[in-house]
Order: sequence, then C-alpha cells, then structure tokens
Amino acid sequence: MESRWLAIVSLLLLINIALPLPSHTATLRTNKTFIHVQKRNPAKSPAKKVITKKVVTKKVATKKVVTKKVVTKRVTTRTVASKKKTSKRLVQKPAKPNIWMTPIKSAPYSAAMRKRIIASFKHGRAGKYSPEDLVRAKTFVHYPLKGGIRKRTGAIRYLVLHSTETERPADARRVVRSWNNIGPRHPGTQFLVDRDGTILLTADPNYATVHVNDRTSQRGVTNDNSIGIELVRSGKQKYTKKQLRSLVALAEYIEDRFNISRVYGHGEIQPSDRKDPVAFNWGQFTKNLAIIQRGQTDAETAYNQTNDPAEG
Repeated sequence: MESRWLAIVSLLLLINIALPLPSHTATLRTNKTFIHVQKRNPAKSPAKKVITKKVVTKKVATKKVVTKKVVTKRVTTRTVASKKKTSKRLVQKPAKPNIWMTPIKSAPYSAAMRKRIIASFKHGRAGKYSPEDLVRAKTFVHYPLKGGIRKRTGAIRYLVLHSTETERPADARRVVRSWNNIGPRHPGTQFLVDRDGTILLTADPNYATVHVNDRTSQRGVTNDNSIGIELVRSGKQKYTKKQLRSLVALAEYIEDRFNISRVYGHGEIQPSDRKDPVAFNWGQFTKNLAIIQRGQTDAETAYNQTNDPAEG
C-alpha cells in the first residue's frame, strides 16, 4: 500500500513540474499592461467618448444661446435710440404745412348787393365784409397763388407795401404767374394793385404768404403777422392815379378789417437789401388815407390834383 501511495505522489510531482501554472507576477504584469494601454489611448474607451460628447455639446449650446441674447439686446437698444432721435427731431423742427391754394368762392352777388359793397369800399366802410365778399361783389379779382401759403401762427398787426420792379413792364397777372412758376414755396403778397386800378386777391389774408424775409426783417414784422400789397411798377414808370386811389381804398379796408396798427414800406423793415416801394410818395398816401378815414371821399385828394405828376 505504501508503495502505491508513493507512486501516486511521485506522479503528481512530475505532472506539476512538466506543466507549470501561470504565476501571480505574470498576472500582475498583464493587468498593468492593459491599464497602461488604456491610459495611452483614452479615445478607445467608449465610456469616455460618450462623456466627452455630452460635455462638448452642452458647452456649445450654452454659448450659442448667450450670443443670441446679447445680439437681441443690442438691436433692441438701437431701435429705441433711433425712435428717440426721430421724436426729438420732429419736436425741434416741425414741418410747416404748405397750402396749395386758399378756398375762395367767386360766385357773383346780385347787382344790388354788389352796388352796396362797392359803395362801402369806396367810402372806407367795408370792414364788415370779408375779402371773399369783395371778390363776389367784383371789387377784387381772384387770381390765386399756387403754393407758398401757410396757416398763420400770429395775429395780423402790420401792412407792408411793395412794388414789383420787374425788368420789363408786366401786369399783375403776369407777376403772379411768375411767382407760381418758381415752385411750391415761392414769394408772393395777398394783394396786387395793377396800373389800371384793378385789385387782385391772390390768397385769403387770413393765411400767410412769403413777402418779407423773416430772418432779416426789423421792427417785429414777419410773414405771420403782416399782409402784403404789391404795386405794379417797372423801370422809370410812375404810379397811376387809378392805381393810387385803389391802393388808398384797399389800405383803409385792410386796416379796418384786420385792426392794422402800422403801415410800412418793404424798404423800412429790410433796409439792407430792399428799397421798395420805389419812388413812392408817402406824404400823398398818408394825406389820402386820412381823407378817406374822415369820410371826406367827395373832397379832392392829392391824387386828383391837376398838378399831380403821378400819372404815367
């Protein structure tokens, strides 16, 4: 029996020696190599790839959102700023409304009504009638300005006399046409007195026209607080008697109708660049105005004197 057990033990020892099992050291070396390979090639790790993608995606998305918000805020700020600037400009420089023509009814009155209004005008008592009434009574002829008209911003206080001083002789209608041809913002007076005594109404005097320079005019006269009358004249022409008589009646009507406080010549309020009305006799004009204001229209006026050189 003992010999059998010895033989079995001897056989087991021989088998152990012939086929050795892997040692603990070899196993450790293999594990270290695997770990080392993982550290050198981290991209091969599927877990790390997923984590890296998630992190990068979150960062990029966050940056995009922030950038959009900033851009939106800037655009909004600029829009608000531009609106503020626009509103300020409108307040500082309000656009003045330009009127193309003033409404005037020209349908004639009856013969009796016309006679009554004409008599009142000649005697200096027509202040109760509007300019439109005098157009319908055929005392004034409506020949409209087209453009260069605006609503008044001040009360009417002054009357300004002008003379046309055209290069060549021209009647009142031709003068108005030349104004209208300049453009939508052109000069012009509300009244013109032609050489035959005809009175043209170009615009309702309740509206302002451009007949003085607001920047250079003196004594407080502006387009908004004054009415203009043009006397047709050219070169060395003298004012006619009919023209001056119509002027006196018109000036009296305007003074009465609009409560005029002072009559000026254009050259008085713009002495730097204007001299009109040229060759105008202010003494005779004042005398005739005083006569009509006193109601002495039947008396001989300075314009009717035989030695009056105004005709021509």
